Amino acid sequence: MSSLNLSLNALHTFSVVAKELNFTVAASVLHISPSAVSHQMKLLEAQLGMSLFHRKSKGVTLTQEAKLLADHVNKGFNLLEFGIESTKRANTTERVVLAVIPSLLEHWLIPKLGDFYQQFPHIELQLIAQDQLIDFNRHHVHAHLHFGHGQYQGYNCTHLGAEWIYPVCSPNYSKELGKNAELLSYQHGIEDAPGNIDWSNWFSYQSINMECQPVNRGFSHVGHTLTAAKYGQGVALGWHVIASELIKQGALKKMQFEPIALPFSYFLVTPHQTYQSNALQSLLQWLQLQFADSRPCVFHNE
Repeated sequence: MSSLNLSLNALHTFSVVAKELNFTVAASVLHISPSAVSHQMKLLEAQLGMSLFHRKSKGVTLTQEAKLLADHVNKGFNLLEFGIESTKRANTTERVVLAVIPSLLEHWLIPKLGDFYQQFPHIELQLIAQDQLIDFNRHHVHAHLHFGHGQYQGYNCTHLGAEWIYPVCSPNYSKELGKNAELLSYQHGIEDAPGNIDWSNWFSYQSINMECQPVNRGFSHVGHTLTAAKYGQGVALGWHVIASELIKQGALKKMQFEPIALPFSYFLVTPHQTYQSNALQSLLQWLQLQFADSRPCVFHNE
């Protein structure tokens, strides 16, 4: 007889009997009567043309052929169960592709994602590091967590939080600003220039005169300056939101200067057609809570 004509129900019953080695116990697991189990096993033996069990007063043992069959049947049912579960997940899982400015992604968002995954197991989040605002017409991206002015024609822009800067350094770094401290600089791109404050602007704002020409070390991203500061290579102008996790962990310390608010803020930018999706709305609400938690307690110069 072709294996395609075998009773699937009998094969499933056989897989349970092969594990329990007792018709009565297998019947309890399957919620059927012991006689039904016995009938199905006799049917399967007849269809296969072979004996599957050595029947004893208290249970059964498997023949050599049955042991081989049980191995294949169990693998088959495991594969079938995996396929069914995968299909169910495909029907319930919602996928969101989110672009994020690189430094915010690495130093702020990734440390918090465990909470997101726990709260929204049905959302499959794919993250892309991207500086400039993503071209939604060319890339399959649902939203961009972006730093900018928030005026992007044709898109929904939801304000998430402001940003401030202040000097940060390693807890073991002992050199003084304006004297002998090395300066770690974010060499901002054209897009960020209107929303950034560099060291020259910062010293002017603080009315600090440089006693000597500082050693200036440049990096292409804010996160790079923070990493260098963490390793004691100088002082960085830390962007508060991006630096907050490193400060909380004790990898960086905030120096005692008044924070300065930057003119740009963080926004979630989305095309109109994706803004109303349930998954994206869940992500937006979660991001709003995370930014609220990241806000400094007291900033006097807001």
